[in-house]
Amino acid sequence: MSLQRFMEKIKRIDSLISKRATGNQKTLAKRLGLSVSTTNVYLKEMKEANFPIKYSRAEETYYYTKQGRMVSCLFEETLSAEQMKSIEGGIMYYSYWQSAV
Repeated sequence: MSLQRFMEKIKRIDSLISKRATGNQKTLAKRLGLSVSTTNVYLKEMKEANFPIKYSRAEETYYYTKQGRMVSCLFEETLSAEQMKSIEGGIMYYSYWQSAV
């Protein structure tokens, strides 16, 4: 499986968990077009990547135990000082990191 397809599935799972709209394992698997065992592999991978996922039997849905959001990319571009200065608030961020170094 390509990394792009893997990330698309993770984003879909994240969206459903954030909305508390996953349903149980079987329902989630059906919504994703996957088998239950493959869906469990995705959930396991997400938990290993520190997604705070729990399941509520009362609500029959997966949910996050902490506030947060999924970061949408795996590669973060480093901006130059000039680029930082052109971003509103960027110079404050740049100044902070310069003083930390």
